[in-house]
Amino acid sequence: MLSFRIRTQLIVFVIAQVGLLLALAGFYLQWQMQRLLEKELGERLVALAKVTAQIAEKTAAVWPVTSLQPGDEESRRMNDLRQELLPVVDMAGLSRVVIFNQQYEIYFDSRNELSISQEYVRLRFDALEIAKATKGEPSSAKLFTEADGQPFKAAYAPLREGNQIRAAVGVEGRAESLQAVAETRRVLWTIGVIGLIVAAISGAFFARQISQPLERLRRAAAAIGAGQLPTSLKVTGSEEVTFLAHTMDEMRQAIARREQNLRMMLAGVAHEIRNPLGGIELFAGLLEKDVPEMLRPQVQKILQEVRHLNFIVQDFLEYARPEESRRQPLRLAALVNEVREALGESADGVEWKIAFPGDLAIAADYNQTRRMLLNLLRNAIEAMNGKGTIRLVAQELNQRVAISIYDTGPGVPAELAGKIFEPFFTTKSQGSGLGLALVQRLAEQNGGRVELVPNDKGAHFQLILPKAR
Repeated sequence: MLSFRIRTQLIVFVIAQVGLLLALAGFYLQWQMQRLLEKELGERLVALAKVTAQIAEKTAAVWPVTSLQPGDEESRRMNDLRQELLPVVDMAGLSRVVIFNQQYEIYFDSRNELSISQEYVRLRFDALEIAKATKGEPSSAKLFTEADGQPFKAAYAPLREGNQIRAAVGVEGRAESLQAVAETRRVLWTIGVIGLIVAAISGAFFARQISQPLERLRRAAAAIGAGQLPTSLKVTGSEEVTFLAHTMDEMRQAIARREQNLRMMLAGVAHEIRNPLGGIELFAGLLEKDVPEMLRPQVQKILQEVRHLNFIVQDFLEYARPEESRRQPLRLAALVNEVREALGESADGVEWKIAFPGDLAIAADYNQTRRMLLNLLRNAIEAMNGKGTIRLVAQELNQRVAISIYDTGPGVPAELAGKIFEPFFTTKSQGSGLGLALVQRLAEQNGGRVELVPNDKGAHFQLILPKAR
């Protein structure tokens, strides 16, 4: 399901509201204008139809118009009728005047296109209005469109001969005034486009005013969730936003205090353990030289366990009191060789396969990078029970260096992949559970990251750090 940011939703909402309002207003204005213009044109044409009928009735007083027969198109009576009606057509700006009977057969056509007794087919569309006219009620028809696409309107009035309605007079006029509606439509479209642009700009401005504080809160919440506790939240905005910011700030302070207390406790415990461990290691070393040969393996086991405890204590201290990173260019090949030597006897049963470009360098803190590699390689050795193959590959990735560490151990189960970087999580019978958590923290301090890459056989960890310029 698609989800959009609040800012986008606000902009879309404002544009939709303004667009809908402008569209409704435009359609209503256009409909009203067209309705009023049609009404005015219809009333004007009805008046002209009455006048034309009265003129034709005067002629009918001398000779009936309905007495015209086919072939009378050029007769004297037809010419007299033209002389009476054509001036009305010209002065009123009419496009056509016709006189016809109830069967729509023509007696007179101002355009001379239809012969006497020829049916004017278009009149069938106005049958209702013509029926009213033949009953003595002048009326106007609906707007019609000619073949050339021009709109026109017609009106009809009864033609009396004597006291009886013998025919009907139809006048047709172009709806030129309706061109104003088309022009108005174009203006409304222009206003609508400008209105939408203004709405988009104003919507973006107001959405920014609303979403900026929320965006700062979102980033702060993400930082708190990632364990990065920022300084005091100073977010301004509405009452709801400031209340949320204040609540989040209290939560941040509580988490910071708890983390500080935890680190102080870890550091205190680590120091308390470290002092007796140093004494035990010293006396065990002296004891190793003096005991009989048969007891020497037991003393060496004591020394091995003491050194292992020292590593755990060191993890506690570094996790509890992280030092600030001092980045510098580091030759990767030299650093890895140094780490291998530091692993000592624990790596005696490991076969190493290293593929590093000789001049490849990273920009990171020396001690922290050394610690990260030590933890990752020690984990790999322990996963293989001290025997197997470790392969290290380094490659450049857009101003970064990706260091891949492969081992031939059992790998990390899929259900545990999301937990291994959590503090104090471990699957070992001995261990602090801080090794990978410390690697993750140090990697982030140096502008990089560490991740577990899915692998068919064994584990594949990738440490990504900035490349030295």
